[in-house]
Amino acid sequence: MPRRVSTPAWFFSLPFLACISSSSALAAAPLERITIAHSTVAGSQVIVQVMKDHGIFERNGLDVQVLFIVGGPTVVKSLLTGDVQAVVTAGAAPVLANLGGGDTVTVVGLLHTLDHSIIGRPGIARPEDLRGKILGVNGIGSADDNGLRFALRRWGIDPERELQVLALGGQPNRYKALQAGQIDATTVLPPLTGQARDAGYPLIAALADLGLEYQGTCMVTTRSTIRAREEAIRRLVKAFVEGVHFMKTHRAETTKSIGTFMKLQDPKALGEAYDQYNRLIPRAPYPTAAGVRTILEDLAPKNPKARAAKPEDFIDPRFVKELDDTGHIRRLYGQ
Repeated sequence: MPRRVSTPAWFFSLPFLACISSSSALAAAPLERITIAHSTVAGSQVIVQVMKDHGIFERNGLDVQVLFIVGGPTVVKSLLTGDVQAVVTAGAAPVLANLGGGDTVTVVGLLHTLDHSIIGRPGIARPEDLRGKILGVNGIGSADDNGLRFALRRWGIDPERELQVLALGGQPNRYKALQAGQIDATTVLPPLTGQARDAGYPLIAALADLGLEYQGTCMVTTRSTIRAREEAIRRLVKAFVEGVHFMKTHRAETTKSIGTFMKLQDPKALGEAYDQYNRLIPRAPYPTAAGVRTILEDLAPKNPKARAAKPEDFIDPRFVKELDDTGHIRRLYGQ
């Protein structure tokens, strides 16, 4: 009869101990430091607050410092000087920087259209009412300026000859100018959209409803940064994808982050902002060549380089594609 050999109890604990050891080593691994910046305080960029509030950067092995640098051109300049490694901004500024010789490249596309709405003072409620009027935008060549001009041309209004467009800076300045009667219409973003409507300012149009394919809010880095720190950028893109998932599946927590980010407590306005971006931000946030093409077409009349440029040269979708192809994005949503 064969002799029975008993297995010591500690043997069965080895796999468990190995898992504990592996997890502890992973947890103890130092986080990789990276600095990013965003260009405006609006619902379209609240994802940076969401990721910060809920440890999404850290779960991806990153120690991220988040800076606020006002305006697309300025924040992109900080990227090109190496002060930051990635920025969240609208697509026009990085395209312009690239045309000017910078190596900017968009790796995450959070919005594939423009999220601005055009509001007017009481009595100006239709597109045709804008002829001969004064309109306010953030800056000439800014995302809202480009979107406004797109809408005007679609309505048969020449933005160069039939009205005046003034660069007035951020939303608060433009809204104050509208309230003071210094301008007749301007562009706004949620949650100010709902607040303005409740205050009696007519909504003339929501640019997202006009079928404009545009590379709006996006995450941008440089090709030199990717070469030097590819794994860090890969982790950062994964954090953004997981941040999008968190936003879409955690309404209460995201609404709270919107309030923190925008220093706002109005539940109605916060809810409207959440609904807008939950609808517009895709689960798989690829950068869009078609959206870049729109930007290039808008720049082409004044920039010969834009006429010859290929939209695909301004984007790098590989990091989102890796997450898509491996099924990571589908698994996040239980598919």
